[in-house]
Amino acid sequence: MFEAGAEAGAGAAGVAARVAVEKYPLPQQHAQVLRELTAGVEESADAMRQGDGTGEGGLEVALALDAAMARRGVRVRAVYPRALLAVPQHAAHLRQASDAGVSVRVLDHVPHDLMVFDRQTVCLTAESAADSEGGAAPLVRVKGPLLAASFAAIYESYWQRATPLSRTSAGPHHVQLGAREKAVIRLMTNGYSDDRIARKLGITTPDVQSVMAALMERLHAGSRFEAGYKLAREVDPRDL
Repeated sequence: MFEAGAEAGAGAAGVAARVAVEKYPLPQQHAQVLRELTAGVEESADAMRQGDGTGEGGLEVALALDAAMARRGVRVRAVYPRALLAVPQHAAHLRQASDAGVSVRVLDHVPHDLMVFDRQTVCLTAESAADSEGGAAPLVRVKGPLLAASFAAIYESYWQRATPLSRTSAGPHHVQLGAREKAVIRLMTNGYSDDRIARKLGITTPDVQSVMAALMERLHAGSRFEAGYKLAREVDPRDL
């Protein structure tokens, strides 16, 4: 491990900005480090993943880690190569991640794996001689807000250029919406109560509640708020 300390300024009275860089060459070390970081993250986790060469198991592990953070209220964003959408099982992974609350975007080219946790710690893959021999690329962990902020800015530039997953194709739930469901969703998003929706559509309030219950079940949503959030990410308002 390499550590560097730098004085913040001549009058900073001993305040130092410290940076620690650690390198992990073994795949099992990668998994352990990422499990520790995802378990400890509090506010945000931003990931950029190449996806190729990891296999379905690697993508499933990434999904499990991202979903666990999202369930704890962490803001989780992930950028993947657009080419993954052409592989059915990989496309399914991206949809599952989105359903779990992860904000997913795709990009034509993802240069390397990069993860930024709470803008304090960064993990990225490093080029090495082992790469050309078919070995796993070493994982590098950088701790310290000074460098982490720079990597976070780099990530943000890729994020802004990437395309939201919902805009790449029709969402799986969207294509299943019937006319009544669309009408209920349209009125619900306009702030109508169940009773008012029922009067507007000429149906009963229990009918409205039944439609919402069916949507929540289909979307695997635990509340109407969560259902509305997922629908907002997948449904084009112009189609309602």
